[in-house]
Amino acid sequence: MAEIILSPIVELILGKLGSFVSDQVRLLRNLKPEILKLERTVTIIQGVLLDAEKKQSHNNQLKLWLESISDIMYDAEDLLDDLSTEAALQKQAVTHRRAGRVATRRRVWSPVSSLPKRLMYHFKMARDIKAIREKLDVISKEKEAFKLEVGTEIKALRSFRETDACPPTIVIGRDDDKKNIIELLVNCNPEANLSVVPIVGMGGLGKTTLAQLVYDDEQVQDHFDVKAWVYVSQSFDVKMILLKMLESITHQKVGDLMSDALQAQFRGKIEGKRFLFILDDAWEESRRSWEDLGSYLAVGALGSKVLVTTRSTRVAAFAGGALQSRTSTSSSIVEPYLLKGLSEDESWQILEEKALPRQVPAEVQYIGKQILRQCGGVPLAVSTIAGVLVDSEDPKIEWPSFLEKGLLSIMNEGGEVSITATLQLSFNLLPSHMKHCFTYCGLFEKGFEFEIPMLVRFWVAQGYIESEDKGYDCFKTLWWRSFFQEVEMDDLGNLSSCKMHGLMHDLVDSIAGENIKRSSSVLKHVPPKVRHLCITKEGNDNPRQEDHGGGDELGSTSKVRTLICFKPLSDKELEQVLNNFLHLRVLVIVARYSSYENAYMSLNLVGKLKHLRYLGMLNFYNMKNLPKSIVNLVNLQVLNLLDCWSLEELPRDIKKLVNLKHLDLDRDSWKNLSHIPKGIGELKFLQTLPFFVVGKRSNSSGNDEMVSAGLDELERLNALRGELTIKGLGNVHSPKKGVYVFKEKLHLQSLVLDWSRDDDNSDGDDVRSSRDEGILEVLWPHPNLKKLKIHGDGVYEGAKLPSWLSTLTNLVEFSLSNCKRCEYLPAQLHHMSSLKTLTMLNCPMLKGINNDGDHCDSSPDNSTTRLRTKEKDADEWPQFRCLIDLRIRACPRLTRLPTFPTVEGELELSSATNSAPLARTMEMKIRRGGGEGGVDTTVRPSSSSLIHPLSKLSKLILDDINDHLPFLFHHDSSSCLVSLQKLRISCLNRVVKLPGSMCSSTYLMEIELYRCEMIEYLPPLHELPRLRNLRIRRCPKLKGCWWKKAKGENHHGGSDDYYNFNPSMKRKEEKKKNEETEEWPHFPCLTTLRISDCPKLTRIPLFPTVEGTLSLGSSTEALVRTMKMKPVVAAHHHLDSRQSSFTLLPGNAFVTPLSKVTQFYISDMKELVSLPEGLHNITSLRYLSISKCPRLASLPPTMRDLASLQELQIKECPLLRERCRRGEGEDWPNIFHIPNIQLDGDALQ
Repeated sequence: MAEIILSPIVELILGKLGSFVSDQVRLLRNLKPEILKLERTVTIIQGVLLDAEKKQSHNNQLKLWLESISDIMYDAEDLLDDLSTEAALQKQAVTHRRAGRVATRRRVWSPVSSLPKRLMYHFKMARDIKAIREKLDVISKEKEAFKLEVGTEIKALRSFRETDACPPTIVIGRDDDKKNIIELLVNCNPEANLSVVPIVGMGGLGKTTLAQLVYDDEQVQDHFDVKAWVYVSQSFDVKMILLKMLESITHQKVGDLMSDALQAQFRGKIEGKRFLFILDDAWEESRRSWEDLGSYLAVGALGSKVLVTTRSTRVAAFAGGALQSRTSTSSSIVEPYLLKGLSEDESWQILEEKALPRQVPAEVQYIGKQILRQCGGVPLAVSTIAGVLVDSEDPKIEWPSFLEKGLLSIMNEGGEVSITATLQLSFNLLPSHMKHCFTYCGLFEKGFEFEIPMLVRFWVAQGYIESEDKGYDCFKTLWWRSFFQEVEMDDLGNLSSCKMHGLMHDLVDSIAGENIKRSSSVLKHVPPKVRHLCITKEGNDNPRQEDHGGGDELGSTSKVRTLICFKPLSDKELEQVLNNFLHLRVLVIVARYSSYENAYMSLNLVGKLKHLRYLGMLNFYNMKNLPKSIVNLVNLQVLNLLDCWSLEELPRDIKKLVNLKHLDLDRDSWKNLSHIPKGIGELKFLQTLPFFVVGKRSNSSGNDEMVSAGLDELERLNALRGELTIKGLGNVHSPKKGVYVFKEKLHLQSLVLDWSRDDDNSDGDDVRSSRDEGILEVLWPHPNLKKLKIHGDGVYEGAKLPSWLSTLTNLVEFSLSNCKRCEYLPAQLHHMSSLKTLTMLNCPMLKGINNDGDHCDSSPDNSTTRLRTKEKDADEWPQFRCLIDLRIRACPRLTRLPTFPTVEGELELSSATNSAPLARTMEMKIRRGGGEGGVDTTVRPSSSSLIHPLSKLSKLILDDINDHLPFLFHHDSSSCLVSLQKLRISCLNRVVKLPGSMCSSTYLMEIELYRCEMIEYLPPLHELPRLRNLRIRRCPKLKGCWWKKAKGENHHGGSDDYYNFNPSMKRKEEKKKNEETEEWPHFPCLTTLRISDCPKLTRIPLFPTVEGTLSLGSSTEALVRTMKMKPVVAAHHHLDSRQSSFTLLPGNAFVTPLSKVTQFYISDMKELVSLPEGLHNITSLRYLSISKCPRLASLPPTMRDLASLQELQIKECPLLRERCRRGEGEDWPNIFHIPNIQLDGDALQ
């Protein structure tokens, strides 16, 4: 039932009235008598308002009374906001005059422009205030009939500290369910083209949460090539589902594509790939709709899955039957997975974690379990009740009361807790301002992913919350009480995004009333009571939201306060909105490509919206300048210009936006922006400024000096927070000494310093070096900074880094790039306990950490370990104790780097970087249970207590590292890389062979070799039990892999004593020795193999399990042998990291070699005369490319057996050109069934 909540708006009105009384602006002084009278009347009404709001659900007359107050209160707030706006303009004018400036004429009408207008405005305001006060006086007298009590606010809810601000994120009681679903996805129907796995259960049972656990699981991540998540709900629009899938796959907004373009893009992303699609909260019961969707999913690789969550077994049956109707006949339909409720102990664990983070007495635990027993094991009900109980000051008293009385209000006829009633109870106990904040979310459709900062700014713009800090506290309270879920954080730990459970959305729809309206199309009529309107991108999913007319015309004056358009308005509609929606606080519009110029003309009317706090102008890709009238929006707090890529300048008078807090610019806008306007330093409330462009300064008296803001203005913006990039630091000519630009910006988290320059500088090297070092020194950030990137852009001439770098004790990430003269890092860098990521790129003079400490350490008492000139023992070198990721490129002199034994994410050494620090790290001996960071080398440990450096490293990239590669995988150090999963080695020009001991890294799943020009043989890669992806490119001397010396002989531990198949072996001896194909070793679970530009490569292990893409650019001998293999027992491709052996698929499933390959590339085979026998057995093949095979003479008749083949590409195969001529060539009958054929760029069909 819709509720009327007026307390927040009344508090806002009283706040403004109070400020008016104390304000000395002449305009307000003359109105004080009427203002005081209105304040008394509103205060009287406020006294009984809370009691009226609580009782309205049981008294219809009382609700009507509140409705009558509501319209007047909103009118009063509009009037007072108008008055405060004009008062602010008057103050600005006075300030300008006192500063000796002439007030510029404004497009927004100002009362200070002339005396007659001032008098008229004063008279009108006094009259309007009196009229509102008289209406409220009449209504106020009616309150006596309802016998309302003068009440106070609901008791304060739990206040959040930094340590407990977020609710527990552990999912309880679903481990077995997760394991079962993963089993169905990974091992069930591996030979089926497409299988459906439905999860069925009542609302609130946790279907979506379980699906999310499965979706994020590492084993699932490895098993599927492509993944996408789509929230479906009751609007089953196939085009929209495909669009959302495409956006989920690409992680980019796709826009509104035509059907053909959408289908083509979608097909290109999934064709030949094993995919997993989650269709969440499906309601569609039309088999035809599901079949329509299935027609677009039939091009994936075998083993593709669709996981559907639904409340209905009927929907599950339709989805499974329709989507799998295109599956091979050998597959079976997966039975729906019926999700059950939690056990009593699991329910108690949720309550205990959420409401009682301490030991609880036995009697309290007994009462709590009695309460939970009524919840039926439904996690949402349990979590919501836990949120209600969390504020209990004394559970011993309050919980029994809730058991006796509170539960009765939420029981259904069956004696169980009603989920809907439970959610309603939780809502009823919220303070009024939180009710407003939650109800506002009804503007957005089900499944909408909220950007939390945007949502909080909407709340502030509407006046529900006084500040954003309080807005985030409000959000955390709602999150704790389960009103929000799936909350995500950004990489700096800030709240980023969230969603709302479908049942919560049903609740907000039921209480939103007529104030909030969603529509899937622009309305011809706006109902008079609508104050918040959203034009959704999708079809409407709520019948009550339909437009039945009967309201005001779109072009008539409206009292709408929010208009959010996810669809473009026509030029006429946009003009009508800007002319008539004059009470808007929030306006979000998207651009239309076709009529951009006309839209821009209409946008200049935006200056009339004097109440506007939030303006979003999205996807205006071609907009170069903002409307000039935008600077008249003196109340504007947020200007969102995302995806406005072409913006060339900001308004010159941007300083007039005195209340601006957030200037959200697209990350690419800096490419076109030449400068930031002078005067931006006057925006004292500005918190968000993604980048600051230092413009080119003129040495003469040119205009550039007048319009471009410098570092002095940036220094005044101390409210800045989040991330900031400074472009064009090379344009700064003379930094001011003693002025530290960022020292007072304690909320700034990330800073990027870019040294690009617009003009050539003729100063000498020493002058430039001293100037650039001075510029960097004056920037001095606050110690709270978490991320710092210094990009020299080849322009930074300084040899030193700033002294303040060692003071950034909270630094998590540091990056230094393109600083061509920089020699040393600060000595304190390795002592920074928070530093997790370190990147150094293209710094040719960089040697290591500072040897002296005089210019990189500002501390007078520096106890940092000094590096001696002579080489130290590895255990005596300083260490990075907490580093997780380290990337070094093109730093050939970098030898004095501390060791980095704790790196476990990514380690990259490339582009001629000195590898001595890596070798030194590998030589370390580390004692278990050491000091800070778990690493301690102060004592020589015994071998039994050793842990190995880099033992947790998962990704290693080595490029042009020749000297230490053999040592890296030497038997004494191979145990350092036991967790390695991805290895990329490139640009080796002196290494002849890779060590066989690298195969002891048994968790390796991906190997890439590129431009290893001298390597002839590879180690026995087939011994890597988890290797899934192998890519070898441009290795001209590579001949093959080593084979083991003898069966059963164990060479793990580092021995390189392997035999290779000698290419010069006589054919007769080879045939005799290898008569049975199975004698060739094979990769146990390789799924992707790509080989190109390796002309001598003839001997590699066989690859029967490859699926998806196969690319060969060498001899076909291994291919032929693979095709002749008997079906092999398929090993589980995705082993848990704790497993040491394979597990077999259920029923000892056999895999036919290459049966799942969908894309096959054959290239650079100079001796190939005919296609390999058995090619026609790859029945799943959809794409075949043959290139640079000059002796290939024909295409065999067996090509006709490739019924699934959709595209054939032939390039640089001269003997095939005539034979494949359309309708005439000898081979045309063998290929004419293929829909798409390209021959040397010509389309045959």
